[in-house]
Amino acid sequence: MKQRVITGFFFTIGVLLFIVPSLWWPVISVVFSVIVGGVAIYELYKAFAAGDMHPSLPLMITGGVIAPILAVAAYFLKWDITVALALYILITGLFCLASAVIPSIIHKEGEGHLRDGVITASSILYCTFPLFCLMTGMLLVKNGWYYMVCGLFASWVSDVFAYFTGVTIGKHKIVPHISPKKTWEGCIGGAVGCAVVVMLYFDLVVYKLDGLTVNMILFSVITFILGFLISVMSQIGDWLASLIKRRVGIKDYGKIFPGHGGMLDRFDSSFFTLPLGLLIAVFALLFF
Repeated sequence: MKQRVITGFFFTIGVLLFIVPSLWWPVISVVFSVIVGGVAIYELYKAFAAGDMHPSLPLMITGGVIAPILAVAAYFLKWDITVALALYILITGLFCLASAVIPSIIHKEGEGHLRDGVITASSILYCTFPLFCLMTGMLLVKNGWYYMVCGLFASWVSDVFAYFTGVTIGKHKIVPHISPKKTWEGCIGGAVGCAVVVMLYFDLVVYKLDGLTVNMILFSVITFILGFLISVMSQIGDWLASLIKRRVGIKDYGKIFPGHGGMLDRFDSSFFTLPLGLLIAVFALLFF
C-alpha cells in the first residue's frame, strides 16, 4: 500500500507537469501522448508475445506514428476537429485493414497469421484513438483542455473511489473470472464518487455556476450522469486490460511504476474515457 501511494503521488505530479502547461501550449499534449502511446504499444506487443501471439511490432509502431502527425498537421493547418477525426478514421482505418492481412500474405506457412494481423490492427486502434482524442481535444477544440483533463483524470478518480469502497464494504464479486478482487460495491462506489467529482468540476470550475436555480439543478443532474457514464467506461477499460492479461498469463504490463505496473496498467481506464471527454467537448461546442 505504501509503495502504491508513493508511486501514485509521483505519477500524478509527472502527469501534471505535462498537462498543466498544455493549457497555454497545447502542443505539449502531443509529446505526452507520444510517450504514453509509444510505451503502451510496446507493452501490448510484449504482452501478446508472452501469450504466444505474434503481432507485428513494425506495423504497430508505424500505425502509432499516424495519430501525432495528423494532430500536429491539424493544429498548424487549422483544420476543424471533424476534419481531423475523419482523416484519422480514414487513414488509420485503411492502415489497420492492411495490417490485418499483411502477416497472412507475407507468411506462406504456419497458423495464426490472420489472428496476429487482427491483433496488430486492434492494438493500433486501442492505443492511438484515445490519445488522438486527447491531442485534438487540446489542440483544436475551444476550451477543450478542461474537457480532456476531465476525460483523463476522472478515470483515476473512479479507480480511487472504487478501490476504497471495495476494500471497505465490498462483498459481492462482479467479474471474478477477469478481476477477482473487484466487487459490485466498489463498482457502484467508483461510479457515484466519480459522478459527484465530475459534477462539482463542471459546476464550479468549468462553468462557475452561482446560485441555486432550475438551470443549475438541471445542469448538475446532466453532469452527474456524465460523470457516472465516464466511470462506467473507465471500468470497462480496466476490465478489458485485465482480460488481456489473464489470457496471455501476465500480472502487469510492465514495471515502470512500482506497485502499479506498466504504462498500460495506469492508462487502461483513461483509454476508454478520453474519447468520451472529446465527445462532451464537441457537444459543448455545438450547444453552449
